[in-house]
Parts: sequence; structure tokens; C-alpha cells
Amino acid sequence: MAMVQRPVIHLRGPPTSLMVGLIERLLRTSSDLIIDGPLHAMIVQHYANDLQYGEASVFTSSQRALSEGHRVVMVGLGPFNTEQEDGVGFDVDGVELILVTSAEQVNEVSFDWVDAHVAVHDLMPMHRGGSWTPSLLCRWYDALSNGMTPTIEHDGQHWWVGEIDVADALVRLLMSSTPFPKVSKMSGRRCWSDQQTLEEFVMLYKRTAAGQSGSFGVSELSAAPSPNIELQPLMVSDPVPMTLEENRAQRPDLSAIHDALHAADGDGWRPLVPVRTAMMHCLAHLLEPQAKV
Repeated sequence: MAMVQRPVIHLRGPPTSLMVGLIERLLRTSSDLIIDGPLHAMIVQHYANDLQYGEASVFTSSQRALSEGHRVVMVGLGPFNTEQEDGVGFDVDGVELILVTSAEQVNEVSFDWVDAHVAVHDLMPMHRGGSWTPSLLCRWYDALSNGMTPTIEHDGQHWWVGEIDVADALVRLLMSSTPFPKVSKMSGRRCWSDQQTLEEFVMLYKRTAAGQSGSFGVSELSAAPSPNIELQPLMVSDPVPMTLEENRAQRPDLSAIHDALHAADGDGWRPLVPVRTAMMHCLAHLLEPQAKV
């Protein structure tokens, strides 16, 4: 794997779930992280042991100015504080500007000014808050917590992917000398319908509620099978299931991120976290109303 000498990574954006997840993984590497504002104070306080015993270091932009060879990772829609204390903005030669947004936000922001744009489809965040939490999961959670039956407004398709896999892939590229593709997408490899997602979510919610109350029934203690998501019909009225090629044709194009990861460390885009596990993490933080991100 082609490695850069002590990567210097500037992180910009609000403390959303993906931003914090990305920082958590970068703290396990040998890198210099430049973080400003309240996020810097939170990282220094909450990850003191990682900083004391790990190889990563954290600075503010006043301590480590943007310079040639550095990378700037902007997560979400901002604000990104494009001016440093010395008045220097992002217009520095040899700096790679990387913007990471949800795919749903692509039309809300111009990204022709960055070197790379990563669009993440159907992220399952680890923490509540920000723009990453899927709105349908929030609606279903609100309905269940109020004793109501969740409903499906329209049976959409989703390519769920866990935050851990997305953050790990970003770190793999950041720790290599491989540049990010100009445009790339991240998503899971299998299509989930709203109905399949709802069934899984309700099952996990009921298990969690039973665990909190201590009143497990047979349904909560039984091992629930994962939904059959290998083959999907093209349309509800179409009795012919999709072939693997048709499944790939509907899925977001993962070739750019796969090729970049393969160039970075010999492996490609291979999400490892099962959707059930990612959904359980997401649900756990929906159950914590005081969660900050």
C-alpha cells in the first residue's frame, strides 16, 4: 500500500454522527488532525486516552496551518469555516478538498469547487441527530414509542450501509497517497424495500423494549431470520425476479470508490457490518433522546 508520510487531515463541518465516527477511526492511526471550535474541545475531552496512548495528534488551525500536501475533509453541508485565523482560505496549492454528503443532499449544494465529492446512500448512523438519520426510521420509531403501528407511505428501495464501513473506507483512502475519485458513491450491496426494512426495524424495536422491561416472550427470544434480499422483482406487478446483473444496474455505481480503495491497499469496497447490526446501533441511539450527534 502506498503510504504518505504522516498524513495531515483538516476536518470541517458540524459534529454529526459520521464526522465523529470518522474522527474516532482517525484517532487510531498515525496522523495529524486539525479540528477547530467546539468539536475540537469535545474530541480533546472525550478521547483523552486515545490521544495520550495513540499515535494520532490533534491541533487547531492556528497551531497547524493549511499547507501543500494536506487534505481537507468536509462532512455534510457546512458551515465549513473556510477562513483560517490568518485569513488564508482553502485556496492553497497542493491541497485536496474532499466533500462528503448524503446522496439525498446532492441537489442542495454545489460541489464543482472541490477536488472530490463522495455521496453516501442510505447511511445507518451510529448516533442521533444531524442530517444523516433516515427520516423513515425516525417516523417509525416515533410511532412505535407512542404505541402506534408504523405505516409505509410508499415502498421505496434502499441500499443500507453502516456508518462504520463508510468511515473505515474514508480512513483507508486518507491514510494512503491515492487521491479520491472526482465523484464517487458509497452504499450497501443489496436492495432493501421499505417493507423489509420496517419488518427488521419493528423486530429489533420489540426485542429492545423487551430487554428494557425484562419481559421476553417467545417471539423476542426466537432467532428471527433476515429478510430475503437476494433477488427482487423489477416491479410489484412483475413476477420475474431480478438477475444479479439487473440488481447491480439499479444499485448506485460503486466502481469509482471500489477502484480507489483497491489502489490504496489492495482491497476494494466490501462493507462488513450486517444491516441488522447497523440498524441496531442506529436504534440504540434513537432510544437516547439526549444524544448530541
